[in-house]
Amino acid sequence: MLTSKERLAVPGASAAVPGLLRSRNAGDAREHATCSAFDAMSKAAFWSLWCFVLVLPWDVLTKLPVVGSIPRLVGLVASAVGVLYIVVRRRVRPLSWFHLFAMLFVLWAGATSLWSVDPEATGMVFLTYLQLLVLVWLISEIGWSPDRQRALFQAYVLGAGVAAVLTIHDYVSGVVALETVAGRFAALNQDPNDLGLTLALGLPMAWYVSLSQTRSAWLWRLYLPLAITAILLTASRGAVLSALVALGLIPWTLARLRTRTKAALYALAVGSLLLASSFVPESSLARIASTAADIEAGYFGGRGAVWIAGLEVAREHPLAGVGAGGFETAVEPTIHQEMVAHQVFLSILVEDGTVGLLLFVAMLAALLTPLRHLPSLQQRLSIVLLLTLAVGTMALSWDHRKQFWFVLGMLAVQVAEPTARSTLSPTRRRASTV
Repeated sequence: MLTSKERLAVPGASAAVPGLLRSRNAGDAREHATCSAFDAMSKAAFWSLWCFVLVLPWDVLTKLPVVGSIPRLVGLVASAVGVLYIVVRRRVRPLSWFHLFAMLFVLWAGATSLWSVDPEATGMVFLTYLQLLVLVWLISEIGWSPDRQRALFQAYVLGAGVAAVLTIHDYVSGVVALETVAGRFAALNQDPNDLGLTLALGLPMAWYVSLSQTRSAWLWRLYLPLAITAILLTASRGAVLSALVALGLIPWTLARLRTRTKAALYALAVGSLLLASSFVPESSLARIASTAADIEAGYFGGRGAVWIAGLEVAREHPLAGVGAGGFETAVEPTIHQEMVAHQVFLSILVEDGTVGLLLFVAMLAALLTPLRHLPSLQQRLSIVLLLTLAVGTMALSWDHRKQFWFVLGMLAVQVAEPTARSTLSPTRRRASTV
């Protein structure tokens, strides 16, 4: 190591020192500019995804030429920005077992076009599955941090809150969702059953967010009475059962709250029940009250005959199914009309066969196995979300709905979070925060 005097004695050394300093400063400036650009792209990708999650509860709002609904348009933009960010980042996080089984399931759904009873429908469903696969992948790539996951839950609750308020507004305005059925209301051109489950999924998310937000906790808890009232207005019996399961997260986590907060919550619960009983029309409550009798009679809202026809088709095509999206065509000769399965597992069994069903179950099992490693609150949220989704989709064909795959994607990124965090460099970790 040369001293300052020795450096001056070396010919040209004194002139080289400023040049080295300038070179080092230029390198630091370039690195700083690169980090700033990377940080900006990271935030742009995240907020594009956040906007997409915000409009998820408005699934069929306003059909547009070519691109379809507004949520689909926002989804295309979010996908483009997210993929661009990942390309610039020049690295991909390791895929979890959930993502691998999801990829195999989607590929198998595409392969069923070779023997599908309705190749056109299979092509459309396969394209939808590909888009949903991109969604869960982007969630794992962009929403890996706890702060970002919480923000995505907030976006869903905000969007669902808008749908709840508009549903209540439709009731006050006398706008009925299904003209043939009295007492059923749903905003944003949605089916009451679909909207009801969409709102029910927001209940545990809102409660989870409120537990992590000290100052704005009650703002998020206001979603609970709004969503419950809107769910009752949809008169969806499956959604009511799902909401009861979703609300189970509250007593499961009450120990975290102070006594004064618990008392306020009990008062809010009583007030919400009184409001709902006086606000919701008797026709809606009567339909919900018929749930037990409907199940005992084996009618299941007219789904019983559809399920029996679906099981007959499954017995005829047990291994490979009739092709993704082919359920309606396959059961039409039996029930003399085209109807969806109204049950996720039956839909997959009939359309994708035993192979597809096993891949789908393996995908779900990949989410369940790592749950024991999560912190207590996240673990309970994940369990309640899965149970809510399971109960709700026992009577709905949600196997290629955005809300269904969003929940799976959020659970997947939570169980994979420790691994994802350990693979990030400190610089990129800072760039990935909100």
